[in-house]
Amino acid sequence: MRKRLLVLHAVSPLGPDEAERLVRTLDVEIAFVALTSQITGGPEALDRLAALGPVVGVTEAAELVPAALEFAAANRVDGVLASSELVLAEGAAVAGALGLPHHPVDAVPALLRKDVQRERLRAAGVPTPAWATLRGQDDIAAALRAVPLPAVLKPVRGMGSMTTFAVGTRAELEDCLREGQRAYSANPPQPGEAPVFQLEEYLGGDHPHPADPRLDDMFSVECLMFEGEIHHVVVGAKPPMAPPFRDAGHIVPSALPAELHGAVVEMAERAIRAVGGHHGAMHVEVKLTADGPRVIEVNGRFGFALPLALQPLGYDYLTDAARVALGERPQLPARLTGYSMVLRRYAPSDAREVTAMSGLRDAARMDGVLYLVPLLAVGQRPDPLRPAESVAYLLGARARELQTVLDLADRVADRVHIEYRTGNAAVGA
Repeated sequence: MRKRLLVLHAVSPLGPDEAERLVRTLDVEIAFVALTSQITGGPEALDRLAALGPVVGVTEAAELVPAALEFAAANRVDGVLASSELVLAEGAAVAGALGLPHHPVDAVPALLRKDVQRERLRAAGVPTPAWATLRGQDDIAAALRAVPLPAVLKPVRGMGSMTTFAVGTRAELEDCLREGQRAYSANPPQPGEAPVFQLEEYLGGDHPHPADPRLDDMFSVECLMFEGEIHHVVVGAKPPMAPPFRDAGHIVPSALPAELHGAVVEMAERAIRAVGGHHGAMHVEVKLTADGPRVIEVNGRFGFALPLALQPLGYDYLTDAARVALGERPQLPARLTGYSMVLRRYAPSDAREVTAMSGLRDAARMDGVLYLVPLLAVGQRPDPLRPAESVAYLLGARARELQTVLDLADRVADRVHIEYRTGNAAVGA
């Protein structure tokens, strides 16, 4: 009898093509309980998913668990996969109710909220930057006593670097907190989510990647956990963040020397144990500092662009995550050959409107470019507080050598010309 995977679904790298591939590879049945307002591709994507298996659509997150349990009462379910951080809590609740493996419910707060996560890391002895929670302007004085400037201001629950600020003075902190809470309240990741922010010590950026200075000092550690065992998928390197702190993508593998690679992995494992991850994907961001690797955040999901980065190297991360959700051990790649990049090129933070764009077609023909997708169009207005809405283009590239793939990204940037209207004048990028 074929197993059935129940996917709690929202905005995610798991689209119709990826779902079709995992169904074919694993020879399983699939069903979806989908938060219809948060599906990449909208109704067309839902129609394509429905061709693979039943789709139960809901409009509110509060409906996900009852709808999933109602489906499970009438249909056999062998595994539960939360395709997005937006539905991680609901996935854990459904799996727990059905007695199926997943990250446990009591780990979810630390996987979704940075304040809870920092407390658990500190309690477990994992080194963390200084931090403080801010619910409003009245908390600023205490926060500044706990956290040295410069610092980073971010929501305790956020996605995709939304409403994240660099602050260097008290006046900047007051302004950024006011603006961040306004923007967050207007469009929270979940309806009704309070605009609680966290001020964190800035750990500096003076420790470039030892293989190439064009890479950042941040790394992503990707794991699949199986019944408490940590199975390492890959350590990925990262391009420098776009100002202020917008994640620019991934390069896999990391090209770190063995000793440093081991130190990064060890720190990630300590963090995973501290927050209570147990079964499923884990994505840990680690930064190099003068005092060694330090954990920036821990997530109970796959890194959003990592499946895209790993696929050209022959590893299907999403299918392996589904395999684990169905209670089977992951089938990790023995060795990755070559380098793969997924790069987000952002509009400048002061851009108000795209006024011209050229060169994309020529750049897409370059040897090694897998795809080059424009995500802004002439007339669109980037939103610097919501980075997903300020990505000018998405580049996928592959090469045998790290330097070659980085050179290719530079050549694409030189070939693609985008003009923007800022507050005062037009600028090119």
